[in-house]
Amino acid sequence: MWDRKELKRRGKAAFKANYWKSVIAALLLVIFAAGSAAYSARSAGGQIGSGDTVTETQVTVNGQEIDVTMENGKVVFNGTTYDNVQDAITAIGDATGADPESIRQINDLIGAMQADPEGAKSALTLLGAAILGIGLVITVVGAVLRVFVFNPIEIGCRSFFLRNSESPAELSEIKTGFSPYGRNVVALLLRGIYLFLWSLLCIIPGLIKSYSYRMVPYILADDPTISGKDAITLSRQMMDGNKWKAFVLDLSFLGWHLLSAVTLGLVGIFYVFPYMSATDAELYRELKAQQ
Repeated sequence: MWDRKELKRRGKAAFKANYWKSVIAALLLVIFAAGSAAYSARSAGGQIGSGDTVTETQVTVNGQEIDVTMENGKVVFNGTTYDNVQDAITAIGDATGADPESIRQINDLIGAMQADPEGAKSALTLLGAAILGIGLVITVVGAVLRVFVFNPIEIGCRSFFLRNSESPAELSEIKTGFSPYGRNVVALLLRGIYLFLWSLLCIIPGLIKSYSYRMVPYILADDPTISGKDAITLSRQMMDGNKWKAFVLDLSFLGWHLLSAVTLGLVGIFYVFPYMSATDAELYRELKAQQ
């Protein structure tokens, strides 16, 4: 059985012996092996309600933000309902000290939205569709880069720390993640699909399986002849009975993560990330020796 403190001691010694290169490799690993990205969008300037035809927005006049609402074809401002936009603009001008013509010129788009709530709803629907389309394109491009570029880089970075545990390694070791390219791409693609499917069941099964497949990049880096499917199977075997201990190993870095957060990530970049990556490589070597 492996000892957590001993692994961390060896990992710390390995990365300190090759400090700056370990920092760079760990930073690349964090950037390119990040778990996932979330995309969100919010509307600027107003909200469109459902049911009744309601448009809510804010008008900025003379540095003041004025709330204006359109309900069923009528403008509501300061609790008063106006039958047309002209009367509403006049009221806004009186309340802010600006003349109505200036308000119309500055907020012509908002005025059009107030005058045609259905048109505003259509415009915002088109805007939302455009934002969704852009987000979809970014997601697809990100997924393609992940599969064909980032995953091989992850294997190369794991290879660096694996070699560095024996003697100071060169950063050129990272490029070995692209050879054999096809096998590495397929192997980590399969790993990603398996993790995704397990995560659909619940967070806990997905987390457990992430530990089962934890050694896949190391196995691929260590044995260029093994197939991707066999690497996944071997990782499961190596982590059998070791998942909980590996989880506790990760938890032992919690204090370092908190310190990294306090320092805006500086401690993470220059100490925690290479420390953890080197320790993880030591874990692989330990589990491999037990096979």
